[in-house]
Amino acid sequence: MECFLRRVEKDLNIDHRQLTAAVEGTHLIAFVPVKWLVSLKERRVLPTQCPRPEGLSEVEVRTFLQHSVQKLPAGWTRVEIHGLRKERLAYPLALHHSAQDDRNGRLETLHGFMQNVASQNYRNLWCRAHCLYVQPYCHAHTPPPVLALDLLRVALQKIYGCPFLQVGRSVQYASTAKDSSTATKGTSSCPNILQAEALLESANMLYIIYPYVQYCLHDIVTFSPAKLTNSHAKVLFILFHVLQAMRACHQAGLACGPISLRDVAVDEKLCSRLRINLREYEKLEEEERDLRADEEQRAEKSRAVEWTGKEARCTACQEELRGLVLDWVHGRVSNFHYLMQLNRLSGRRVGDPNYHPVLPWVVDFTTKNGKFRDLRKSKFRLNKGDKQLDFTYEMTKQAFAAGGSSGEQLHVPHHISDVLSDITYYVYTARRTPKAVLCCHVRSQWEPNEYPASMERMQSWTPDECIPEFYTDPTIFKSIHSDMPDLDVPSWCSSYEEFIAIHRMLLESREVSQDLHHWIDLTFGYKLLGKDAVKEKNVCLHLVDNHTHLTSYGVVQLFDQPHPRRTVGLAYLPAEAPVIARPLIQNARETIVLEDAQGQMGDGVNGLVLEATSCETSWSGEKSISGEDDLEQGTEALDSIPAAGRAADQPCPVTPSAQPSNLPAYPTEGKTSSVRPNRRSKPGVAQAERDKMKIMLPEGFNPVQALEELEKLYNFLVKGLNSQMEQPLVELPLGLSDLFQRDMQALGVLIAEVVFAPRVRTRRPDASLLERFLTVRNLCQYHPKEIPAPLQHMLDTLLQLNMPVGRLLKNKVAKNRVQLFEYNPVSQGLPPPSPSQFLSPFSSVVPFPPYFPSLHKFIFTYQSKKVEDESQGRELVFQLCQQLEGILCEITPEGLEILLPFILSLMSEENTAVYTAWYLFEPIAKALGPKNANKYLLKPLIGAYENPCCLHGRFYLYTDCFVAQLMVRLGLQSFLSNLLAHILQILVGIESSQEESKSLLGTAEDEESGGGSPVSCAFGEEIKMDVDHGSTALDLLDYTSGVSFHDQAYLPENEDFQSGLYVSESLQPQEQELLSLGRLSDKSSASEVSLGEDRPADGDSQKDKSSLKSVDSSQDLKQSEDSEEEEEEEEEDGEATVATELTLPGGTGASMDAPLADDHSEPGEGDEQELHDHSEDKEQTILLDTACKMVRWLSAKLGPTVMSRYIARNLLRLLTSCYIGPTRQQFVPSNEENSPLNAGNIYQKRPVLGDQVSKPVLACLMYMAYLYGEPVLTYQYLPYISYLVGPSSGVGSGRLNSRKEAGLLAAVTLTQKIIVCLSDTTLMDILPKINQEVLLPVLGFLTSPAVGFPSGVQARTVLCVKTISLIALICLRIGQEMVQQHLSDTVGTFFGAFSLLQELQAQGLSSESLSPGEMPELEVPPSDGRVLPLDPATLAELQRVFSPEMAYTTYVPFSCLLGDVIQTIVPNHSVVGRLASLYLESVNPKSLPLVSQEPALGTACLDQDALGSEPSSSHHEDSHSGTFGSVLVGNRIQVPAETQHASSGSLCFSPRADGFCPSSASEENALKQDLPRSAHMLCGNWLAYWQYEIGVSQHDPHFHFHQIKLQSFLGHTGAIKCVAPLSCEDFFLSGSKDKTVRLWPLYNSGDGTSETEPRLTYAQHKKSVFYVSQLEAPQQVVSCDGTVHVWDQFTGKLLRTFDALDSKVPITAVTTMPSPHNSISVASADSVLRFIDHRKPGLQHEFRLASGVSAGLIRCLAVSPSGRSVMAGFSSGFIVLLDTRTGLILRGWPAHEGDILQIKAAEGSVLISSSSDHSLTVWKELEQKPLHQYKSASDPIHAFDLYGSEVVTGTVANKIGVYSTLESSAFPTSTTKLSSENFRGTLTSLAVLPTKCHLLLGSDNGVIRLLA
Repeated sequence: MECFLRRVEKDLNIDHRQLTAAVEGTHLIAFVPVKWLVSLKERRVLPTQCPRPEGLSEVEVRTFLQHSVQKLPAGWTRVEIHGLRKERLAYPLALHHSAQDDRNGRLETLHGFMQNVASQNYRNLWCRAHCLYVQPYCHAHTPPPVLALDLLRVALQKIYGCPFLQVGRSVQYASTAKDSSTATKGTSSCPNILQAEALLESANMLYIIYPYVQYCLHDIVTFSPAKLTNSHAKVLFILFHVLQAMRACHQAGLACGPISLRDVAVDEKLCSRLRINLREYEKLEEEERDLRADEEQRAEKSRAVEWTGKEARCTACQEELRGLVLDWVHGRVSNFHYLMQLNRLSGRRVGDPNYHPVLPWVVDFTTKNGKFRDLRKSKFRLNKGDKQLDFTYEMTKQAFAAGGSSGEQLHVPHHISDVLSDITYYVYTARRTPKAVLCCHVRSQWEPNEYPASMERMQSWTPDECIPEFYTDPTIFKSIHSDMPDLDVPSWCSSYEEFIAIHRMLLESREVSQDLHHWIDLTFGYKLLGKDAVKEKNVCLHLVDNHTHLTSYGVVQLFDQPHPRRTVGLAYLPAEAPVIARPLIQNARETIVLEDAQGQMGDGVNGLVLEATSCETSWSGEKSISGEDDLEQGTEALDSIPAAGRAADQPCPVTPSAQPSNLPAYPTEGKTSSVRPNRRSKPGVAQAERDKMKIMLPEGFNPVQALEELEKLYNFLVKGLNSQMEQPLVELPLGLSDLFQRDMQALGVLIAEVVFAPRVRTRRPDASLLERFLTVRNLCQYHPKEIPAPLQHMLDTLLQLNMPVGRLLKNKVAKNRVQLFEYNPVSQGLPPPSPSQFLSPFSSVVPFPPYFPSLHKFIFTYQSKKVEDESQGRELVFQLCQQLEGILCEITPEGLEILLPFILSLMSEENTAVYTAWYLFEPIAKALGPKNANKYLLKPLIGAYENPCCLHGRFYLYTDCFVAQLMVRLGLQSFLSNLLAHILQILVGIESSQEESKSLLGTAEDEESGGGSPVSCAFGEEIKMDVDHGSTALDLLDYTSGVSFHDQAYLPENEDFQSGLYVSESLQPQEQELLSLGRLSDKSSASEVSLGEDRPADGDSQKDKSSLKSVDSSQDLKQSEDSEEEEEEEEEDGEATVATELTLPGGTGASMDAPLADDHSEPGEGDEQELHDHSEDKEQTILLDTACKMVRWLSAKLGPTVMSRYIARNLLRLLTSCYIGPTRQQFVPSNEENSPLNAGNIYQKRPVLGDQVSKPVLACLMYMAYLYGEPVLTYQYLPYISYLVGPSSGVGSGRLNSRKEAGLLAAVTLTQKIIVCLSDTTLMDILPKINQEVLLPVLGFLTSPAVGFPSGVQARTVLCVKTISLIALICLRIGQEMVQQHLSDTVGTFFGAFSLLQELQAQGLSSESLSPGEMPELEVPPSDGRVLPLDPATLAELQRVFSPEMAYTTYVPFSCLLGDVIQTIVPNHSVVGRLASLYLESVNPKSLPLVSQEPALGTACLDQDALGSEPSSSHHEDSHSGTFGSVLVGNRIQVPAETQHASSGSLCFSPRADGFCPSSASEENALKQDLPRSAHMLCGNWLAYWQYEIGVSQHDPHFHFHQIKLQSFLGHTGAIKCVAPLSCEDFFLSGSKDKTVRLWPLYNSGDGTSETEPRLTYAQHKKSVFYVSQLEAPQQVVSCDGTVHVWDQFTGKLLRTFDALDSKVPITAVTTMPSPHNSISVASADSVLRFIDHRKPGLQHEFRLASGVSAGLIRCLAVSPSGRSVMAGFSSGFIVLLDTRTGLILRGWPAHEGDILQIKAAEGSVLISSSSDHSLTVWKELEQKPLHQYKSASDPIHAFDLYGSEVVTGTVANKIGVYSTLESSAFPTSTTKLSSENFRGTLTSLAVLPTKCHLLLGSDNGVIRLLA
């Protein structure tokens, strides 16, 4: 290795300090810069010098080269350098025709496989005969050999797809340039070969540079064995990958070498890549060969010993370890040497901080010879004490018991976590470790005094064992740090060297030696596991936690038996015989006998098995017979090849000479290929024809001539020359086929090493193939049962387990053979093993599951595609989706474990997450089943919903069909509690702040869409704004496939364009339900409500359409403005004015206008950016639109209670978050930007950004009110609003928090929405409540000088505008008189704030005069005489909010609205009036320029467009309409006539704009909007039940039955035998005596008395239906009337029937297996349980559960939720429990005295049974006694269902009982007798809807009722 290291340093210019040898000793590991590697890999240039790591010490570089270290400095990486000496490759290598003859590695057909086998057998037998009988006597035909070097060079270039790079000047081999053209650049075809980074060639060496292998198969079997346990599939999968790699190598003409566990690189997902081991290509030099010959002879001798059967157990490795143990026990080696060897065997590496060798601490250094440490206890135990360890163990044990068996265990009972941690290692070596490393590993801040200062302190501090350096290395004490003193040695030592000597002496002392074996047991031996470990408090976490993550270090157990003790003391008797008085002869005899006995004992110990001989001879006998059989089979295979093609003149196969000698091409198989077409063309050859096919021999050819000649020769030799006969010995040249055979033997050894991993740990890492072979052969012989069944046949074939080792190795023909033994040319009809043969599905040597090839292809597709953007991500996922179908139809749970990590990584990668969810979630979740889908897929799904980056195509995740899949596959309850909140979040937009701050003109609808606007501007404007609409529309279609998107570029003004934020009325509730029942797999259902279709908006459909035809003066202001806005937009042609950051101008204080940006403010802005923005806006629109539709669909699907509990509550919470933060409180330019000031305008409030964000949320909340009626508004929304505005705990402190502030804004906004939708009577009923609980508290916050707002003036202004707008709306709705009666306080309080400020100013307390520290006490007259503390900041806030402008914009419209009444309501009207006139003067039009020049002026009363477009309307004066004059007279402003015509934009009020004057129907709609009469409106019983439910806590685990009748289902004519709700609880199935099964919708309708029709009736049964259920995985219905019917729940189409096998033995019970299983279990009257799979014909399994008549009929079946066991209840009261995985009956017991009526299984192995003996019993599966037993007094429980941990029961006496399965009480928790008005007839069946807490009750009169 040293020589190799020097060569690498010289040839590759890598400093030797950056190199280290690998553990196996086959290659070097180098620490190199990434740039160096890139230059080598991509530019194909070797840099002249490999840079040294700057700033890193040698210690650090050495650490980075350690295997367990993963984190490397940036810009650096590790590579492996493998080298071959050219001079040792200069031997010839024969190109025998290889067995790898399959074309392209594909054996698709059985016919092709058989033909290949036949031709190979024929060729192999021929070659063998030729070698034995022809070649010794005829040396004419030898194929021209090729130099191994040339062969290897070409093969490597072919397999790695890159040419050799020349290094150095004098390179002898010059023709690489030619070859490099043939070597295709790029990667190899096989993904399972570890790709080389580069191939280099110097004058003497070939170098192969590989990427560093972080984890190999050795690491898995040693440190993470749980990764492969319980799954043969995983081992087979790794094997499958290795075979793929071997096949590719063999096809390229490259042998893989004696591969070991370390040569198989494995990653976390178990993808394996083979690193080719090329060292064995090197031919050994002469002297080494001689040495090897000696070894061979010795090996032969030892084999001879083996054949005699004496020492068959010991191979070289074990011999070495055995010798080492004996040497130590007998004192021939030191303790130190022995312990270091044990460290080496366990894989510990010197210098590895995580896995450094460990030695025991032996003394505590207090006195000179020290107090010896107790070696019977671990150092951890000595340090922590037994009490602490017991506590750790007990605590983790309890946590483990509580946690169950989920995934990887964090809480596994254990005592210790490690023997030597990396922190301890660094503390030990702190004196010579650089500061940076210590700060990184020990503690981040450098504290040199924290490190132990002396050895004594170190020993007492550490819980870990010692390191060898403290016994050997004096430098470890000397500090390299200036501020850290050297490590002190005890005072009784004068120097570090002396300490080392004494410490080492103590380690070797007698006291340590006699107890050291106990320490070995604790650290490497049997006390690491099992009872002994618990007893010794030595349970190690790493060995018991079953971790499945990969790691390259950990605790390794070398021995599983107690270690022998070292013989000390009495064994050392003197060599001289002691003197005795009288020698006794008999004593001597006894001694001899004793010696003999000892000798025998020794033999017994060394050679453990003495009787191996007899069985070996019997094997050899059998073997010879089987060999003859093989020969016969081979000859039969030969006969199958027609003879016509065999050329008569070619008696022996000769390689065609045309083949170039320097390239490893294989001879083409001319003969067989010419035969095949001939054979195919004449499939049926007549006998006569066959006779013609005779072998035609040439004339004069004598077959026995050669034999006669040989006889003559021998006759001459023996008789004429009196000499011996010639013994022809032919030495065949070494051939590729030999190397390939050796590869297969290495593969056999590798597999056995995986199987026997714990038993081969004591082997050296660099053991030879022969040693490894002998080790595993013995293990296979002595532990045959440990070999897994799938690998048994393969190991038999590869390692020839049936042949004794001795005979096998005797077959090793010549010296220069590399393989261990030669395979028979034909064995069991097959040629010698090869990768292609094992991979063939027809050879059946390895039972690879049928899905492996398709799974391998799936993984290869996944790995080969580089995903850089979302379109590539989509393409990849689509490809994988197509492949997945083929895999999942055959996959097993074991295979799913292999597949799942790839799916999960696709779901968590940004570019593929959305598409993986859309395409792959459904098939994968279907295969996993709900429990596993929740366990594995829930987290990545939440990640996809929460991650704002992957915006592209995100709307897929919000389509109703995808959400329906989530509900079905995760289970309704899990979906609601875990995922729904994340899904709803999209409605407030989880987008970046940059997008939030855009004005989002096209993102959401106008505030009152469906109420007042004829055209909603969501899609219409966006598309009109497109400059190049074609391209963006196409771009959009990329990610909206399956969504109907109409690209409408220019719309006429009067066309209705609906973005779909409100559902159209044409979609009746019935259709909603139909939609919700849509097929899960049908992705196109996303477009059922298409995104861009022209549909009337919600409100429009109720309006008179004629009013929309033209925009004239009869329409309200809002409509005309809408039209003008749109005209404007068309003129601007896409240059929408977007205010990027809408902040208030500092000077204007409470100015309420955001400046509109000038059209040309950004002249340099390109079109591309704009288009991009538009497409993003469009995408955002589609996203919101889809989400809103989905929420509406979900609200109808879930029903009122679940909707209120999960959707409405979440949306109400989200509403608050719409207004959090100053950005969300900025005003945005809106359609009413410059509208005239009037009462209408004050109601049509100016929106802030939060309003636009909250539109979708409000739309959904309002839709729920449309769906379920006014109670939703009054009973759910209003209480929440009053909670939001209620006084918060922090009011006294003088500041609100930002959430409370946002809550106030949300509350006012939502109240406004609610008021519009309330009917007049309801509004008047709850007006006092609204006033008291909403308006007054809000005004309290708003006008209080003591409460500050976090966002300051802005938030207060917005709240002020919103509140006054709300009050105005109520005033408009209720009229003047009612305002005076109910709202005078409210209006007065608001306007009182102006006076308050005047008072303060009068007292000289303006905000300027107060210093911030002062808090004056002040009497506030308008309030009730309270003394308020004043905060100057809050005061300034109030002054800026309640400014003259605010007075003007609020007082003027109010006075207009209320007329003279305002004087009585507002006591301080004169003050407010004065403020308003002040403002009017300040914006006197004379001082203003034209608006057109400066559109950014912040005034609320300029509307140039309104004036310009409708100048005529300015002339109408209507004295009755409440418009104002221009001069302030009382409370009127009189406008002079001349200013009305001025175009300067002065104050102008036109009669058509009087918003408060209800002039038309559409006007009325703006203030009031009647809720439509929905079919689902809550009333009567439904309302009563709903009101109760929304008040109940969500987490109540108990079932409460109130006996409220909700619905009746009429249709059956016979008694109901069974009811079964579907998983989403929106439909249920019922089976009846009338021979039909019906599907019913569970949507609420009516007041509790309504009767529902069935949605679908299945009528193909012939008898009464006694069972109906849903097969969860395929979503199909199973029903049974004696014949099992499987049918489609969507169409009612019959898919399959299953009849009883014997008509006399009918089917008596049926049950379906839980998802992911597709089976149905069926019990018949003969007590046989059969499993059928509806997708395949025939039976899956058949089990007899009871024999004899005594057990009776099987009445009912139940399956555990996991599907692992099936319970059958018999009519005799017996219950039988069957394990579905093994088919074994776990238990059968007499559970009841009477007939068993029903059984159900619950989580936690619990089953509940009821019987005709009136009892209901709860059992634990394998416990003898029942957990609980209940007796019902009057009649037996014949129907029950489970609700959590409770059982809901029904009896014939119509009594409903609720029992607990947890508490043992004799009585039910509640019992209810059904009243006759709620339930008529006799109760026959019962089912619980767990999420909705409803009961479905079937009666004997055919009616089913839904009760709560």
